[in-house]
Amino acid sequence: MRLTQGLPKALALAALAALAALAAVAACHGSAESNEFERRYATMGTIVTVTAFTRSEKNFAAAASELERLLFNIGREWYPWADGELARINKAIARSESVQVSHRLREVLQRAAELESLTASRFNAALGELSEAWGFNEPLQTGWRPPERELIERLLENALPGAQSLRWSDDLLTAPASEIKLDLGGIAKGAILEDAARILKAYGIENAIIDIGGDLLVLGRIGDRRARIGIRRPGDSDALGWVAIASNEAVMTSGDYERFFEFEGKRFAHVLDPRTGYPAVGTSSVTVIHRDPMLADAAATALLVAGSVEFESLCAELGVEYALLVTTSGDLRLTRSMAERVNWLPN
Repeated sequence: MRLTQGLPKALALAALAALAALAAVAACHGSAESNEFERRYATMGTIVTVTAFTRSEKNFAAAASELERLLFNIGREWYPWADGELARINKAIARSESVQVSHRLREVLQRAAELESLTASRFNAALGELSEAWGFNEPLQTGWRPPERELIERLLENALPGAQSLRWSDDLLTAPASEIKLDLGGIAKGAILEDAARILKAYGIENAIIDIGGDLLVLGRIGDRRARIGIRRPGDSDALGWVAIASNEAVMTSGDYERFFEFEGKRFAHVLDPRTGYPAVGTSSVTVIHRDPMLADAAATALLVAGSVEFESLCAELGVEYALLVTTSGDLRLTRSMAERVNWLPN
């Protein structure tokens, strides 16, 4: 069997999941005082699209060049299965050696540890060995089958408490010897959206949409109104409603349709449950809207893992007001604030 790489998230959301990033840019035009500029980057296994509404093409070009350097640097340095900084950190951890960490990566790892604690490890940034055992690090792998239960249990024991086990002295990291492997897949996009927004603002660009494969952050307004996202039930081609996104809000989604295996008639998706070491079940997707992109990113993963039973309590614990969960049977669960925010369309 081969790992199936699903549709790019922007398309998969529109076709399958609950909250699809609308083509807000196509629906909302820039004001008469600004022009629309767009730049796309193929990196980190997805498409990053930055659309800005500004008077200055020169400023946008400069910002786009800096964004390109940021994206490709992170794609190289934060990937755990290459030879960048995160891979070197993982090797040092395995040898119980101290290692110097760049300031930004330290910030992200420390935030990951904080969010692990807040989610009771429903989000865990140290499941790299488990992901590798399942084969989710290699999309073109063939002859796939689930790992042995004994291996899963051993790697799961080593992966807890995850990034919380790291110890810091300024930018110097130490960790106990283990088979822990850091993997920032559940928080990296949120960090990148933060950095990208900072770059755009530094060049005076106040109105823009930054889209990383369907996860996005909105700056300012798109023309004379807020950007909008549409709500769909899985498999339903008609929108149920829409939500206006305020400036500096991020929209992050975790789903079971992007990467998955099928083996002996059973489907295994790439989001692993840190409580069991197996792929999370029962939830198709979770979308979170929040002004903190890293929290929104990690929360979407944690809520998918937690499932519908813990949905409301975990949202409350994380301070997430706006979230929507879709079960694998297609049912919708919304926080009260999210339900009040949706503009439902007539049937």
